[in-house]
Amino acid sequence: MMPIRGEPHGRYVHFMAAKRIGRFNIVRELGRGAQGAVYLAQDPQLERQVAIKTLRPGATQTERLLREARIVSKLQHANIVPLYDAGEYEGQPYLVCAYVEGGTLEKMLQQGALPSVKSAEIACFLLDSLEYAHQQGVMHLDIKPGNIMIGHRGQPMLMDFGIARLMQEQVENREEVIGSPRYMSPECISNEAMNASSDLYSLGMVLYEMVAGIPAFDGDNVFQIMNRVAHEPVAAPSIHNPELDEKLEAIILKSVGKRKEERYPDAAAMRSALKEYLGGIGDAVANDAHSTLDFLLRRMRSKSDFPALSSIITEINQIVASESDSANKLARVILQDFALTNKLLRLVNTVSYGQFGGNISTISKAVVIMGFETVRNIAMSLIMLEFMQNKSLAHQLKDEVVAAFFSGVVATQLAVGRNIRDSEELMICAMFQNLGRMLVTYYFFEESQEIAKLVEQGQNEDQAAIKVLGLTYNQIGIGVAKSWSFPKRLLDGMEKLPLGEPVKRPKTEAEHMKATVSMANELCEIAANAPQEKSQALNRLRLRYQDAVEVSERKLNEALESGMKELSRRAMTLEINTSRSPLVKKVRQWSGLPVEQQPAASCEPAEGMNGVHGIESALDSNTQEDASIRPDPETVMGAGIQDVTNSLVEDFNLNDLLLMVLETIYRGLGFKRAVICIRDNKQNAMVARMGLGEGVDGMIPRFRFNLTFEPDVFHLAADKGVDIVIEDLRAESMANKIPRWYRELSDAQSFILLPIVINKKTLGLFYADMQQANGLKLSERQLSLLRTLRNQAVLAIKQKM
Repeated sequence: MMPIRGEPHGRYVHFMAAKRIGRFNIVRELGRGAQGAVYLAQDPQLERQVAIKTLRPGATQTERLLREARIVSKLQHANIVPLYDAGEYEGQPYLVCAYVEGGTLEKMLQQGALPSVKSAEIACFLLDSLEYAHQQGVMHLDIKPGNIMIGHRGQPMLMDFGIARLMQEQVENREEVIGSPRYMSPECISNEAMNASSDLYSLGMVLYEMVAGIPAFDGDNVFQIMNRVAHEPVAAPSIHNPELDEKLEAIILKSVGKRKEERYPDAAAMRSALKEYLGGIGDAVANDAHSTLDFLLRRMRSKSDFPALSSIITEINQIVASESDSANKLARVILQDFALTNKLLRLVNTVSYGQFGGNISTISKAVVIMGFETVRNIAMSLIMLEFMQNKSLAHQLKDEVVAAFFSGVVATQLAVGRNIRDSEELMICAMFQNLGRMLVTYYFFEESQEIAKLVEQGQNEDQAAIKVLGLTYNQIGIGVAKSWSFPKRLLDGMEKLPLGEPVKRPKTEAEHMKATVSMANELCEIAANAPQEKSQALNRLRLRYQDAVEVSERKLNEALESGMKELSRRAMTLEINTSRSPLVKKVRQWSGLPVEQQPAASCEPAEGMNGVHGIESALDSNTQEDASIRPDPETVMGAGIQDVTNSLVEDFNLNDLLLMVLETIYRGLGFKRAVICIRDNKQNAMVARMGLGEGVDGMIPRFRFNLTFEPDVFHLAADKGVDIVIEDLRAESMANKIPRWYRELSDAQSFILLPIVINKKTLGLFYADMQQANGLKLSERQLSLLRTLRNQAVLAIKQKM
């Protein structure tokens, strides 16, 4: 094994002092490394900026170096940094390359691992360049993150093609190895014959680092690293990134096999494997809509936030679709998100939902009164509004969200007086008809800009989207909604009607909904873009839909006006200040409505404080006041008690009412978990039946204790009917009073037990815990409210006995 040079030796010419080399004017130094320094220079002859890289001195080999460099300069590929020229200055060789605006992959990786799909895409581009170079008989032999430029448009480009091999030849007699040990192939370290497979190994190591966030091999010095590369197996990258796709991991591990024959035979084979992983877009199946959608979904799933969004929406849809799942399960999912819970409850108590009677203080009661589907629809619209937040996209995405929200509101206004079962379904279908555009703007911003340019050039949006993405925005949105388990009724309602054609008379309620949703979106788009005189534009829309939706020009105008009022009401409830929306301003101007005035800057609260307004604030992840400011506990419990009281005088379901009590206990004091246990006489045990909070699904099957007396707090509560508050389980006095089964079950440091006693017999038990010790410093008022809730449960059970 030969030693490696970490720093250059010999005399270097300081080009910055020279200010000029040949015809090139030195501007500034860009960087310095083992092989030399890199300078930004100006080529006055061709009027362009170039990068000049100095190389280690070696006068006897300079002529050969320059001859070989001329061969490399013939490489012309989009993912190879072009080599323009080569020469010698005061005995020191130099190379003149294209100057690429951007940064190196090495710098990008300083921020941590990249998304798997993005990593695979970068590798595919680099493999294109390697396949081309290998066909020309040129190897790189020093592929590493520092030699990979990422242009300002995101295009990856290999630098220093072939220079490592040329430099290696320069120092053969010195018994040195030129290269980067973390990425060098084992045969390079062992001084064996190298070929194209050595480049594939190095690229595999770079791909490993992209997905894992750290190199596959490291050590205290270069010799230790080289020994590990040559002799130790490569650890699976999923050790560092548990979410890594198995297919991509298999590709990486194959590419970094110790022996050449274990790796891919050539760059084309490795690229083919990666493109298969990516879904095949751009290959023979590029016109296959299913494959294109799979590819786009895979790219979105690689983002850190998309899986969480998908998980909660899918779970909500599956619960609503199930005939066996209960209100408890739907409420539990929604209650996991504190901000969603508060916004949903605020919204359902507005005038917009007056038909439900108002004064709904628990998610449990909302589900019972409004029904699974209505709560689902409200929750999903709120989730999308909350999710679409990205500072880097500024107003563009945020106005897309407002546009979708406004379309939903207008759809409900167009349905007034018509036979459509659920106006909230209209709301969500109209909003989610824009789902594809919002997701593309959020996740594929550059592609969305490209689509916008094509539209400006005269193509319609569907044509432009197909050209850039292979699918229309609407097809993408419906495809994503299917993956989220949307019911067919909503999927049908999201589907756009063909542009320009007269809309046929609907035969079913679903067709009525689809026509109304499409009309609402087209009306909002016309109002926002103001393409022509108002009356003429409305009349054209009316004529297109006259067989499907009997609506006058006056009704269309009223829908816009009432929609603006309803948008303002809902936006105020959700703390979205629409006065900052360019779209709302345009619609108001076109409709002849007064334009809302923006609040004075001096009146706005500081960022991150309760009450932040403005679209930027309401959709900004750094200003989610609901996530940090909890309502007053006594207010929450008082409202919940009123909810339960109202239900007790009606024909109630016992499980639903007990869930309202449990939810009020859980939310009121911010417990980590809340559980209700019921006495099981056959087993002579107290058994957990339902619960809310973190990890409760795993806790319920194991939360049970035999009613045969033991000297612990659980039996004291069950046998004596005593309310118990444990402030600190670590207290010395608690050592013998907490049973072993509980210590193995929960890591909570404080909890409360409220027994349900009827006729001097404990029939059930409320349990609620907090993670931290001394979290249960209850006031007399709070303890009294908890007991009132427990007593309401007692009353409900008595009524049903």
